[in-house]
Amino acid sequence: MEKPLLILDLDETLIRGQENPLSEGEPHDMLLGPYFVYFRPHARSFLAAMGEHFRLGFWSSATLSYVGPICRQLMKGQPEPLFVWGRERCTERFDHFKRETYYAKDLRHIEKNGISLARVLIVDDELRKVNRHYGNALIVRPFLGDAADDELPKLESFLRSVSQLEDLRRVEKSKWSADL
Repeated sequence: MEKPLLILDLDETLIRGQENPLSEGEPHDMLLGPYFVYFRPHARSFLAAMGEHFRLGFWSSATLSYVGPICRQLMKGQPEPLFVWGRERCTERFDHFKRETYYAKDLRHIEKNGISLARVLIVDDELRKVNRHYGNALIVRPFLGDAADDELPKLESFLRSVSQLEDLRRVEKSKWSADL
């Protein structure tokens, strides 16, 4: 059986990017234009471990000029991801309650490439960006720069436990971190 596909968001999922440093003396992992970029604790080891069990893809609602360099830095020394997608692959939507535009990730783009959604998980910090594919979604706490954040080791444990299942959509994911 082929490895399942794990699609990962960037901002507030694997990294935090902002125009000002988090705090004085707090080292950033990279500088990209005006943005100080901080990797979520354990991000690189998480990606290395997940690469053993999943094919990896990155999909962010940010621009590709932002996403590409960050993914290259995160994946340095590891196999290339299956894809790196940005906002151009998202669907623009309007949130009437928040009165703002946002970019949703429609997994039909994945299906069109011949990948069964039964073997796909997408990790994001915002449900609204993946709510059309709730059965494929794993929602994580947003990473806001806390150096003590431990979300990724917990997520790694959960993902290892389900990686061999035939239909990942059938797994109860809404309380994934409570199950550990």
